Amino acid sequence: MRYFFLLIISLSLFADTGVDAEPEGSYQGSESKYKPKGPWLTGPIVTTSAYTVPKGHFNIEPYVYVANDFGHFNAGGHILRHDVRPTGTNVVFCAQMGLAESIDLNIYPQFTYSYGTGKDDISMGDLIIGPSFQIFKNNAKFYGVTWKWGLNQLFPCGTFENLDPVYSGNDGPGLGAWSTTLYTAAAKLFHIQRENFFDLRTAFSTIFYVPTKLHGRNSFGGDETTDGTLTKGPSFIWDIGMEFTLSLNWALALDIENQYTIKSTFKGQTIEKVGNPNDSYILSFAPAIEYNHSVGLGVIAGVWVGAIGIDTEDFLNYVIAVNWYQ
Repeated sequence: MRYFFLLIISLSLFADTGVDAEPEGSYQGSESKYKPKGPWLTGPIVTTSAYTVPKGHFNIEPYVYVANDFGHFNAGGHILRHDVRPTGTNVVFCAQMGLAESIDLNIYPQFTYSYGTGKDDISMGDLIIGPSFQIFKNNAKFYGVTWKWGLNQLFPCGTFENLDPVYSGNDGPGLGAWSTTLYTAAAKLFHIQRENFFDLRTAFSTIFYVPTKLHGRNSFGGDETTDGTLTKGPSFIWDIGMEFTLSLNWALALDIENQYTIKSTFKGQTIEKVGNPNDSYILSFAPAIEYNHSVGLGVIAGVWVGAIGIDTEDFLNYVIAVNWYQ
């Protein structure tokens, strides 16, 4: 469960929301003389949008993740199942507001409800804030591609140390480390026919962590004797997101995420391991279905599951989000 909270934090560090296409009726694709009313798009779940929110507009999308921590991928990629499988619900309020035509501000407060280990716990997670910048949008010189870049700063507000070993990390939803994420995202919208569109996006991000002083059992491991400083290695993430509109209102979505994290180093005293002394990797998928009531209101639901991993946790998350753009 501890890994789930760290995973959601890493997602929130670079993922944001937003309407993926121009307002309804404005698509001017050259593939057909037919001018569709859409597309109306909400998702996908993981990969960040390549669009910023323009000045005078805002976008709000609360995500609810119900997480199950099944086991651990060892160095050989085999899954070692946990005897206790804690479950938690994490709510991330993704909010964006336009500061200028090509600049917006992203704010992500988080809250968690943990259960399944003998203790129910409701607590505030970490806070993430950062701007993003539109480089260009539907640029004809680049085959209609949209591109943006941004950065996010994590403020460690959640509990992360002196945890109770009985609750398997359920009482520690915070990361504990100040971190900065640099990311870039690009997208291309294809008009297949009439109301059928295919939206393809990709995002690259790097997360850098500040060394963190730790005491006792904490979000990175350890035990009651732990006292020292952890330097967490950077994470490199590559996402691919796809959406296909079945009709004006309905769409299918799929995310593919690759995440590679450099090993951590710990200096101090401890009996149990703190951080990951080896590099880790995980490949995950997030299929989903979305219903879009209008160009500015939609809902998406799906699963986010780890498929292949090395020295990292296995997980299955049920995800639902409601997007409101105004």
